[in-house]
Amino acid sequence: MTHHPLNVRNVALLVAALLLVIGVSTSDILHDAVVDVLAAAESVMRAYPRGGMLLFLILAAFSAMLSFFSSAALVPIGVYVWGPTTTMLLLWSGGTMGGLSGYWFARTLGRRAVKRMVPGAPFRRYENFFAGDARWQTILLFRIALQSELPSYVLGLVRYPLSRYLPITVLAEALFALLEIYLGEAFLARSGATFAVVLLIFVALTVWAWKRLQREMAAARDA
Repeated sequence: MTHHPLNVRNVALLVAALLLVIGVSTSDILHDAVVDVLAAAESVMRAYPRGGMLLFLILAAFSAMLSFFSSAALVPIGVYVWGPTTTMLLLWSGGTMGGLSGYWFARTLGRRAVKRMVPGAPFRRYENFFAGDARWQTILLFRIALQSELPSYVLGLVRYPLSRYLPITVLAEALFALLEIYLGEAFLARSGATFAVVLLIFVALTVWAWKRLQREMAAARDA
């Protein structure tokens, strides 16, 4: 059993996001409603700047640990309030923290705890493959192809060296944060075309990484 990044749930979310951006970019009513929400969020963030940043950082970390939760909807608010650079740093830091927390969770608490968090069949498949000494390029493919908590839990459980896992996580999360910032800016600019292009790049990258990873796993199994 494989664990394709474009499962039914993810495809539905991508389509919903694209339809929302198209709706906002073409409808003044929807755009005004979004602006009102952003303005309300900005007033709260301005009143509690440190608390707002801390909350954003925590939610970004949870997004990297829990597949059913995503901080993507918060990115336009962050860009609107703090600008793209600060928001990207918060996303990057939070995602890295979440990835390390998932790694620590699996490495410390073991298989019984992890089984309650992730699907069993794909987890065992990846666990068996990464139990060996995988190349760092393969680990990076794993992190790009499946941005959810699965890579962190698998690599923590097989005790992949933290000194090698940390830079890979930092690199992968930087890439994800950059793409999310571009999506957030396109949303605020009411640019449906730009949003669609960046979203297509994101999807193409994850699918390419997933296919490369599956080929490596198949070759290792055949060998």
